[in-house]
Amino acid sequence: MTSDKRLSHANRDPQERAPRRLPDYRLVLESLAALLGLATLIFLALQTVSAREQAEESANQTAAARLDGIYQQLLTYDQWRGENQNKHINMLINEVDDLDSLKDPEEREQLYSVEVWFLDYFDYVYSTLPGLLRCVPADGRLVIRGSREERRTCDEWVAWSETIYQAFRNPVTCQVLNDQQSLYEKKFINAIRESKACPA
Repeated sequence: MTSDKRLSHANRDPQERAPRRLPDYRLVLESLAALLGLATLIFLALQTVSAREQAEESANQTAAARLDGIYQQLLTYDQWRGENQNKHINMLINEVDDLDSLKDPEEREQLYSVEVWFLDYFDYVYSTLPGLLRCVPADGRLVIRGSREERRTCDEWVAWSETIYQAFRNPVTCQVLNDQQSLYEKKFINAIRESKACPA
């Protein structure tokens, strides 16, 4: 029987073709649909990644612009202090340790106004920085150089903490803070108190 099969293959006409199978169009369409779906998913994934990168870049640029605005206000304050017409108030800022020691009510009012601006500025800085820096401690404490917490936070927060800490080592600033503390965020007041810059 096996030899009969061999003979039948050998005797087959070379022109004769094997019966042709018709392609399964449903399978072809399903394959094309799957490929198209996969291509669409890849395209959407790439678009999502691109959109996320653009959003992050935009957020970083916005944060950088806001940080720059904070720095600019501090520079403006330094320029104001350096101007000739502000020599007297600058002298008061540097030399007066107690507002009550000023006998001239106008001088006292000027110095008090400058200190209130200072408090407003640092309250704004303190409340803005957690949205701009990812390393601000959850409790908002100031991280001073040389402290144990310094290793666990970023340089930017340490630098701002130092700036705030140094500003509140001024006894007149502390005096005004004590007068005005009900107007400021409790977290801000606690951070200053806990840093030991400005005791209660």
